[in-house]
Amino acid sequence: MIHIYNIGILGCRVKNRAHLMRKVACALSFALVAILFMSSCSTTSNIPEDEQLYTGIKSIDYKGVKRSSKAENDSAGIIKSIADAARTVDNLLNSKNAGVKDLLELTGKSDTLSEKERRIADKQKRTADAKAWENASEEVDGVLAYPPNASLFGSSSLRHPLPMGLWFYNGFVNSKSFIGKWLFKNFSQKPKYISMVNPELRARVATNTLHNYGYFHGDVSYEVLPYSNNRKAKVKYYVTPRDVFRFDSIAYLNYPPEIDSLIHSKKEWSKRLLHRGDQFCASKISEEKTRLRNLFRNNGYFYFNPDYTVFSADTFAIPGKVQMRIQPAKNIPDNAKRKWYYGKKIVYINATPGDTTLKHVTRGDFEFYYPGRRIPLHSSLWKQNVFSMRGKPYSYLKQSFTTSKLSSLQVFSSIDMNYFPRDTTGASDTLDVYLFAKLDKPYESEFNMNVTAKSNDQVGPGASFEIAKRNAFRAGEKLSFRIYGSYEWETQTRRHERNDLLNSYELGSSIGVEFPTLFMPWIDNSKIFFPSSTKFTLSGDWMNRSGYFNMTKWGLDMTYNWRPSRHVTHSLSIFSLDYNRIFKKSARFDSVMNANPALFVSMRNQFIPAISYSFTYSSTRRALNPVWWQTTVKESGNLISGIYALSGRKFNEENKSFLGNPFAQFVKLTTELHKTFTINPTFKFATRFFAGVIYSYGNSSVAPYSEQFSSGGANSIRAFTVRSIGPGRFHSQESKYSYIDQTGDIKLEANAELRFKLFGSLYGATFLDAGNIWLMRKDEKRPHGRLSGSDFLESIALGTGAGLRYDMEFLVLRLDLGVALHAPYETSKKGYYNIEKFTDGLSLNFAIGYPF
Repeated sequence: MIHIYNIGILGCRVKNRAHLMRKVACALSFALVAILFMSSCSTTSNIPEDEQLYTGIKSIDYKGVKRSSKAENDSAGIIKSIADAARTVDNLLNSKNAGVKDLLELTGKSDTLSEKERRIADKQKRTADAKAWENASEEVDGVLAYPPNASLFGSSSLRHPLPMGLWFYNGFVNSKSFIGKWLFKNFSQKPKYISMVNPELRARVATNTLHNYGYFHGDVSYEVLPYSNNRKAKVKYYVTPRDVFRFDSIAYLNYPPEIDSLIHSKKEWSKRLLHRGDQFCASKISEEKTRLRNLFRNNGYFYFNPDYTVFSADTFAIPGKVQMRIQPAKNIPDNAKRKWYYGKKIVYINATPGDTTLKHVTRGDFEFYYPGRRIPLHSSLWKQNVFSMRGKPYSYLKQSFTTSKLSSLQVFSSIDMNYFPRDTTGASDTLDVYLFAKLDKPYESEFNMNVTAKSNDQVGPGASFEIAKRNAFRAGEKLSFRIYGSYEWETQTRRHERNDLLNSYELGSSIGVEFPTLFMPWIDNSKIFFPSSTKFTLSGDWMNRSGYFNMTKWGLDMTYNWRPSRHVTHSLSIFSLDYNRIFKKSARFDSVMNANPALFVSMRNQFIPAISYSFTYSSTRRALNPVWWQTTVKESGNLISGIYALSGRKFNEENKSFLGNPFAQFVKLTTELHKTFTINPTFKFATRFFAGVIYSYGNSSVAPYSEQFSSGGANSIRAFTVRSIGPGRFHSQESKYSYIDQTGDIKLEANAELRFKLFGSLYGATFLDAGNIWLMRKDEKRPHGRLSGSDFLESIALGTGAGLRYDMEFLVLRLDLGVALHAPYETSKKGYYNIEKFTDGLSLNFAIGYPF
């Protein structure tokens, strides 16, 4: 399988700026004329006579309470979930099992409160009521919300003055010309009518929403407010919640002794979701039903399902109170009333039952059936990843762990796990586990292409190819080999210098093997319930920078990866050794190094012996406001310096060597946070924050060049090209050296981007980027590069801009135009906006994928 993606990052300064500005002015003039022309069109000329154009919600009048300040949302999913919950409420309130007069005795009650205690209780009740109403009103807003045409940021009440979609609709809906049909197809928006909004249905669903949150006497009504011409109308809603009902008592009754003791065990009793004094909430009841199902199934009750638990509520015994009874349903099957225990494990690999040509072997509790001479997957792999010990009670949680670990091996095209009773007699309590596994194709491949452009006038393509073999040694291993290369040439020839067709190039390869287990002698992998692996990698790289140097880099790495939950990933590299060696240095390169001793130290021949750890958190893809956070800690050289210290040399002594070469010694910390806020289905607000610091000490005063930070580019501060800003307020006067000396020890960046859909698969975005890099120590060759509190704000680069994204589902093409607002270095222009010419502050970035 071949993938073509990550087609690099192309960042370039806009050239021929005068010509560009003439085009921009022309385009703006045309757009203005078009808007004036379209604004003369009617937005209701082609609306049917029996319809009214919906122009939004006039207001939502909440009687007796304050309205929630939460953002409005609307989706069919909200209405469907409310309808489902409404049926649950009806079932509860109409239950024939209601009328439990003795439940108060199960929880106790005291009416003897002092005046102070009563005031405190009243305050707590008001606070609880406010919180209850906040939750309910937020959902009521979501049910009633319906954005009109030309909605402003998805609002149901506000519209912008340029309803372009309606203009195109009414202007070209009956067009017969090719251009008219094209304009209608690509730019028109179908009018939204009052009948489409269906305020009557929304009011009923909103009333059910109030009931779902315990406002059983609440109701929602509406009024349609037509304009003077009766062709357009707004809607006004009236919400009257009245008093909220609360749980007076919750009782778990009529369960068998063994299940009853399980429910009331100290560990599980603290996890219950319904408590006396809480507001009635249909969703909480549903969650409690699911919790009970999982509790029973995790303790051997394999055949138990949520429908076997019945909830009944009495709202008449005490006004404003709910007495809840939770008990088993009638006529539960016998197999759901008893525990089940694991038996044998029968595994079919690339095979189906009944095939007489299959080979059969038994390994402990496992029986394997497979074609061929030998088992395709070692039995030890199954023992480590199937959590169903013979004689132990069935557990739904362990079933989930088994499925997750087997899937993480990435060697199966499909795998099914089924449980069958050992026999059909009523006394049977043994479940045999059957696994049907089909191995995936043994090889996979990836092909990547990229195009890069740099601020030193270097441009060129690159490519990489990786091939991997799954299940390489019949124990789920993955053996991979990768080869890559790139070349660059200068787009501008400097005076008195030869411009080769092929200026610079880079070639490299790596080989790695990943084992689906943790190679730690003190850990029993059969007791690790989450995906884990150990990976070994050997890499080599040869880099030629024409006119400067040749460099070789060799690396060896051993890394542990494990995921204790679907949201969290840990990565620990306990051994990483890189060696950088420069040769064939030019006189030009030597002059740069001699002029900057710190740069020389960062690029000298050296070893980088490192240990690193990364923590990554990622919310689910279905999350409304997804979060991604990664923090990495890395150190280098401390173990070797510690060995030197044991031999009598000082820990912070310089010029120590490893295998005849100096080695780097530093500590590095980075953290990056992404969070996306969903305003509505059309608008999203994405944010990113990055902070990093590297501190060198002991054997080296400057971090290796490959470990330092840089800023600018298509995924950073988009108004500035790669390595064109920093460190601090320093600005390189030699543009040909900027890609070398514009690195730093500290980095801070913050990005914000408003993303919105335009039409079809085309999306737009506006963004704001800020940040820079700084030095930890003073460098005479890079003045004003050190971090300082006195000019911190002035040293922050700031840029804004807008862009387009074309989403093809499997690939996102991105084009961003960055506009610089503030350069961190001094220019000829005074003030915060110090860009000498507006056109000098423009940067066009082409990239694949979103920036964050």
